[in-house]
Amino acid sequence: MLESDLALGVSPLWLPPRSLDASPVLPPDILRAMAKEILELSTADTMSVYIDHTATGVARVARGRVRLQESGSAFRIYLVTRFGHRAEVTFSMDQFDRSTLRQAVRYLDQLARTQSGDPISLTMPALPRVYGPNTTWHDATARALASSRHAAVPALIIPVLDAGFAASGMIGVYAHSTVFANTEGLMVSGQETDAELAVTAWSADGKGAGWAGQTSRDWTTLRPDAIARRAIHLAERAANPVAYEPGRYTTILDRPAVVQLVNRMGEHFDAHATFERLTALFNTSTLRPKLNEPVVDQRITLSSNPNDPDGGYLPFNYRGDPLIPMTWVDRGIHTNLAYSADYAAAVGYAPPNDAPTSLRMDNVSRDTPTSVEEMIASCRNGIYVNRLAYVGPTGDLANGLLSGVTAGGCFLIRNGKIEKAIKNLRFLDSPWFFLNRLEAIGTPERASFGYAPWAGGWPVTPTIVPPLMIRDFNFTATADNV
Repeated sequence: MLESDLALGVSPLWLPPRSLDASPVLPPDILRAMAKEILELSTADTMSVYIDHTATGVARVARGRVRLQESGSAFRIYLVTRFGHRAEVTFSMDQFDRSTLRQAVRYLDQLARTQSGDPISLTMPALPRVYGPNTTWHDATARALASSRHAAVPALIIPVLDAGFAASGMIGVYAHSTVFANTEGLMVSGQETDAELAVTAWSADGKGAGWAGQTSRDWTTLRPDAIARRAIHLAERAANPVAYEPGRYTTILDRPAVVQLVNRMGEHFDAHATFERLTALFNTSTLRPKLNEPVVDQRITLSSNPNDPDGGYLPFNYRGDPLIPMTWVDRGIHTNLAYSADYAAAVGYAPPNDAPTSLRMDNVSRDTPTSVEEMIASCRNGIYVNRLAYVGPTGDLANGLLSGVTAGGCFLIRNGKIEKAIKNLRFLDSPWFFLNRLEAIGTPERASFGYAPWAGGWPVTPTIVPPLMIRDFNFTATADNV
């Protein structure tokens, strides 16, 4: 609706003539003006407005050519209206001309007046709202949506083809602008950008492959030439893989493998799910959450921070609640649960905070972090895994069991050296189990996730992880994927 309106000359009065020239999404000052005017249209006792504008450009490459472009702009307005203690009414729309908005607000007010009373109000008492700075926007990334992202395709793919390999991959750029406002005087807005490059180099017979990727909020930090070299190096070593017996092996998981596993851990910190015994953080012996109990190796701390220098995220959610820095696991000890606003109100807990979708795993060992090369050199018999794919829960929510397959480089280690490439393996294990079988841990960095249909496509929220050396990682079967 946004782009077609502008093309037809139906530009709302909120938009100055050149507002979209500088950014692919509406800037916060425009969204704030829009939200303020919408609130003034309503006669309800309470009303909140959430406006969300995203622009995404994703090119997917197969057999050395761009096969799919997923580019576009999405604009949504979410309205929530309430009279007294009657039930609230919600409405969403993708049109933002004044005439349509007046009709929507008028209809919503009429509908809200007809709702039945709410005998138990779950409204939290007023809490101070302190928001951290918004550090996730980079102009260079926003500009790349229209220009430099296209130049990254040949820079990423041609070196792979020149090396004699087939190439597939993805180039993604994302910009997001949003505002939340309500009739109680709250208004908070923010912007974020993200970018990712990933490529797979495939052998001529299709039996071996090497995967590499980089991701960053800042487009200028991505290096397609370095990504291509890494993929080629792995593909050369992955030629002629041999079948290997599944079992429990000492396993070195590089960051692109670890990120697929740690990305799933955030949902376990949800308080409601934990009290319902649906996470690994409920103690079935004491019938209480495992707060202040050891849950992983003492060298590990798990945290989330909107202003994490390696990732970060917007410092508020769709309800305008502040998202604050949290430590979920401190030196192996479980320290916090996340209470959504509704659940916090229901149990009388404050302040609310969302379960993390972005996590940092820190190495808090006093020892010097172990590099992947040092892990390999110290391993007598084991497996190196470059990346995991198709990772998902198995249905055993209480243990956090995950299943998936190795991908883009899997190698047998013998006597401190990579001996040969092996065919991919399926695994079945839980991070809440294998993080208690930790042999060595490296330095955390934001890891590339790649285009992942099993995780919702792209983008995936930033996850910062170290490489890990795990004892008895559980491989259950060989896999035909490459």
